[in-house]
Amino acid sequence: MEFGEAVKARRTSLEMTQGDLSERSGISKAMLSEIESGKKNPTLKVACSIAMGLDCQISDLLDVPRSARLAKLDGEQRRVLVDPQSGVERHLLSPPMVAHGVQVLLFIFPPGQSVEFNPDGAGVVEHATCITGRLRVERDNHGQLESVDLGSGESANYAADAPTTLINLLEGQETRVFVVIDASRRGEPLVFE
Repeated sequence: MEFGEAVKARRTSLEMTQGDLSERSGISKAMLSEIESGKKNPTLKVACSIAMGLDCQISDLLDVPRSARLAKLDGEQRRVLVDPQSGVERHLLSPPMVAHGVQVLLFIFPPGQSVEFNPDGAGVVEHATCITGRLRVERDNHGQLESVDLGSGESANYAADAPTTLINLLEGQETRVFVVIDASRRGEPLVFE
């Protein structure tokens, strides 16, 4: 099932109109209609807004298989979204884990590109590990900008309850980043020690 089809299926299962989803996500009805019909591919930020409006994660809107006790996941099972504006690729590496509230993602950032994410909700924690290149993680913590720069092999943990931007700091080279999202405690207070 394509992303737009999944959006429509989830929206209708929640007995929401496109107008309802538009109000909840901040995305226009016209844009939602084009996405649902497959005429337009959303940016990662728009996809994130839609998922938030549907009270789920982007990965919940991808056709992911249920887990097996032991199964090799090959490249054909990987779900990839490419941001049409920036070219940033989002690879879901762990489709069966989505049902458990965990996502393992690989982001590939073209030189100098970035992606903005809406808040994922209280209790959701993210972990980013820069594999190659240089990455900046920025969070808007109630109007106060927080940031950390990561080089190859460096990591950061952060609460996903605020708008977050991941930025490739290199103008001439792509940056690859593993991101793990744990939404298994969504809605619970989050404590970092």
